[in-house]
Order: sequence, then C-alpha cells, then structure tokens
Amino acid sequence: MFKAIIPYLKLRYFLYFFALVAGWPCVFYLMGWLPFYKTNYILLFVLTGVVTLSKFTFRFVPKIITFIILLQILVWTFYSLFHIDSSYLTRVFLLIITFSILGLQLNYKNKFEFINVYNYWLAFQAIAGSIGFILVIFGLLKPISVFIEMDGRTGYFFGLFTTNAAFEGFSRNAGFYDEPGALAFWGVFALLLNKLFINNKKIEFLLLFGLISTLSMAFFIQVTIYLFLFYKKQRKKILLPLILFILVLKGLASFNEGLDSAIFGRFTVNEETGTFAGDNRSELMERCWRIFKTSPVTGVGATNLATVVSAKEGFVGANFFTNWASDGIIGVVVTYMPLLLLLIIGQRKRQYKYAVLIIFLGYLQRPYTDTQLLYPLTLYTLLLFAYLDVNNSIYQPIRK
Repeated sequence: MFKAIIPYLKLRYFLYFFALVAGWPCVFYLMGWLPFYKTNYILLFVLTGVVTLSKFTFRFVPKIITFIILLQILVWTFYSLFHIDSSYLTRVFLLIITFSILGLQLNYKNKFEFINVYNYWLAFQAIAGSIGFILVIFGLLKPISVFIEMDGRTGYFFGLFTTNAAFEGFSRNAGFYDEPGALAFWGVFALLLNKLFINNKKIEFLLLFGLISTLSMAFFIQVTIYLFLFYKKQRKKILLPLILFILVLKGLASFNEGLDSAIFGRFTVNEETGTFAGDNRSELMERCWRIFKTSPVTGVGATNLATVVSAKEGFVGANFFTNWASDGIIGVVVTYMPLLLLLIIGQRKRQYKYAVLIIFLGYLQRPYTDTQLLYPLTLYTLLLFAYLDVNNSIYQPIRK
C-alpha cells in the first residue's frame, strides 16, 4: 500500500492539490487551516514558476493556447491602467500560474495527473458531504465550529463538510467550498473532465449522486442536459432508475418540510414573476445589463462595480452579465476566447460542443471570474486536452 502512495509524494502533486485549495472558493484559509489566500497564491506562483523555468515546461503548451493567455495578460494589464484598478493585475497573476501548471501537466507521460487529482478531490467532497448530509437529517451530526465566509456570512464546519446553508433539520453540502452552489458548479466541471478524458465510471457515479446533496437548482439542470447529451443511446435505460430515484428523494423529503421546499419547491413557478421559485439570478442579470449599457465597450471596471456601483444599485455578482458590466464587450470577448476556441474544436468532435453548452449554463448563474484560480485553471485544462485530442497528440508521452 505504501508503495502505491509513493508516486504521489512528489512536488507536482503537491502543486496540483495546493492550486485547488489555496484560495477562494475553498474555505481552508478562512477556517485557519492555511495562511491567508494571498500568501498561498504567492507561494504557488513562486513554486510553479521555478518548476516551469527549470524544466522549460512552457514550451509544451500549444501556440494557440499560449497566444490566448498572452492576449488576456496584455488586455488585463491595459485595463489595470485604463480603469486604474489593480484587481486586473490579480487576473494576470493567476493566468501566469495557470500557464505554468498547464506546462507541468504536459511534462510527464501521464498527462491526466492534474485531472485525476481534481476529480478525486471533488468526488471526496461530494461523498463525504452526502454522508454528513444524511447524518444531519437524522440528527446525528451537529456543527463542530463556525467561521466567517468571504461575504461576511456564517460558515459551519460539520467535520465531513462545511456549508453556509444550515437549516432546521438539514444542511446543504458545500464540501469545503464557500457555498453549496460552488461545489455543484465545480463538480460539473469534474464530470466533464472525467467523461471527456478519463471516463472513470466510479467517479462519475460518485459525482452524479453525491452532488445531489448540494440541492443546487443549477446542478439539477446541468446534469439533466449532461445525461441527455452524453447518454443518447442509453436514455431509455437510465429513465426508469432516474424516475425511481426522484420518487425516493421525494419520499425522503416528505419527512422534512424545509428539505422538500429546498429540493422541489424551487422548481415551482412564482405566479407573480412567472419565474421558478428558485430563480435568484434574473433580477441580478437585469441589474447588470442596465449597468453594462452605461459603458458597453470597456465596462465600468471590476473594483468600481464591486464597490461604488454596487453600493448604489445593490448586489451585482453571481450572474452572467457581471462580466459585461465590469469589463464591457472587449473584456467579455477576451474572457471567453478559450470557450470560443473549444466551440470551434467541437466542430470536429461534438462532445466538446456538449461541454461548451453545459459550461455556459453554469456561467449563467456563476459567471467566469478571474479572481478565482479554478476558473482559468479548469477551463484551460479542458481546452488544452481537447485541442491535443483533435490534433492526435494527446497520448504522445514526453517524460516518464
């Protein structure tokens, strides 16, 4: 057993995992388990930079992807000067870390090392949190400690998971992320990375069922599309188990009114607004669209939107048009260039078009934000291996 663990006790595996937990949305630094996230990112920047320069791993990254990253770096540097906003330099900082890790992934024979680390980490959070979710329902698990989230809300540590959504008789599973929706969102990315490049059925099963404990409306929608697109030939076979599962879930929820409302109540239609009861994004999208129209080309600036504008207009995050309001049309085009290239790649292999659709659905309620390393890191990893796949170079070993 120890011999099986030894291969994973290497610097690159530490860097892979550290990149996943160094900062937001992971709450380790908020719980005191890690230093403040800026310290973690600086350390990650130094370590990945040293490895990249010592091994020249950057030379393995395809030129088109290198070009897009360099273009984003140049645009965000310009935005930092144009808007007099240092937050854009944070985006540059995280892009450099992402570029370093992309090269590191390609430097070894098993190019899917990072994807495996990512998928196992998400699966662990999904299953551990699901066990905790059930224990809470039966009154067998209580919060061990509390902490303050980035947005000022209270976070609860249950041992097996954390959450900022604890209610009477049940708590939504957020894993070790800032909220349940975050775990669901990144869990969908794990599903896609697994399906497209690994196809580990056990991981897929654990993610599909484990992430239900997040009770995320967006997750239910994305997973429905995921099953519809990736299992076209098996639709009839999965239909009956899916119906039985929903019935069991409904039966379990019937014992707890709050749980029933959290799961099924969110899909009821609000007669006054004509939207789903669980829709908490439409109003935010309308608000950000109005702000976008005041400065459509270059936006109002990221920090300005989050401080001055939000103080006047109200909360402006967590919706698709947040990027449009902060960065304008130029910023949006540059931000989504990786997704556009993935869509082009999808013309050759349609599973990548499926991935774009599912990712886009996620961005509608949790927009791409360059302040989280996970966004560029996961999207560029998916793009990297999709590009290598269609160019028939994904399985060519570089180093053992």
